[in-house]
Amino acid sequence: MNSLAVGLVVLSALVHAVRNLLTKKAEDKQVFVWLYELIALLLYLPFFLYFLHSEGMRIPDAFYPGIASGFVHFLYWLFLSKSYEEGDLSRVYPIMRSSPALVLFFSVFVLGEEVSIVGILGILAVVTGLLTINMQEMSLSFLLPAINSIVEDESTRYAFFTLSTVTAYSIIDKWGVDLAHPVIHHYLLMFFGFSFFTPYILHVKHSSLIVTEWKKSRNIIVANSFFVVLSYSLILISFTMERVSYIVGLRQLSVVFGVLLGSYVLREEKRLTRFSAATLIFLGAFLIATAD
Repeated sequence: MNSLAVGLVVLSALVHAVRNLLTKKAEDKQVFVWLYELIALLLYLPFFLYFLHSEGMRIPDAFYPGIASGFVHFLYWLFLSKSYEEGDLSRVYPIMRSSPALVLFFSVFVLGEEVSIVGILGILAVVTGLLTINMQEMSLSFLLPAINSIVEDESTRYAFFTLSTVTAYSIIDKWGVDLAHPVIHHYLLMFFGFSFFTPYILHVKHSSLIVTEWKKSRNIIVANSFFVVLSYSLILISFTMERVSYIVGLRQLSVVFGVLLGSYVLREEKRLTRFSAATLIFLGAFLIATAD
């Protein structure tokens, strides 16, 4: 692989994991996400206008996937914030980032696409990682309780809900970038997602909570807004240097970064078990993305 592309993707994965670390540390996570998405819209606007001018946009065709993806992103933000209210970063973040396996599963059993042996191995690795990440330690005696926690633990359930939304918007976004430049589609889904999110926030959150979260975390909120733009921009640049499949697979390295940040920054427990499970998820995702 192109060494510069590798560096950019690894940096993007790290930035994505840090963004989730900061979200996990926020006091009111829903307000925090809403605020940094608001500022990200403003930061991203010049890029959107530039590509809108240079590339153009098919109206209204480009709006349909933007609206659909925006609504799914609204659900994604809700589930994301809910999962972080109680769940450890090192446990729920790898679950959320396991969408390549679910996307491939959907493609095979719903769309009827063929899958290679490498793809099957990738799915098995991701599933194994998902089943073991809740284990107290790497032992078969802890496997059944770990599986039961998927149903019984609220934060784990919300992490799987988040995973389902990531899978859904990944499929929709493939449709979106066929109709518009990726930057244009990305901005549209952010805009429409924020449009769905705003009435919810204004309905369930008192204005004083929004003001308090801004005063307490404004620097972190602005940083996260910058990270939203930076992480995606790095991926777009990488796409010009290397095969898309390699980029998509390598960016799942963020699950390993997420576990390391949760373990050593937030001092979360079960480090070895979760690191092992996250590594399996990453390797599985990479195999799926690079399978022929």
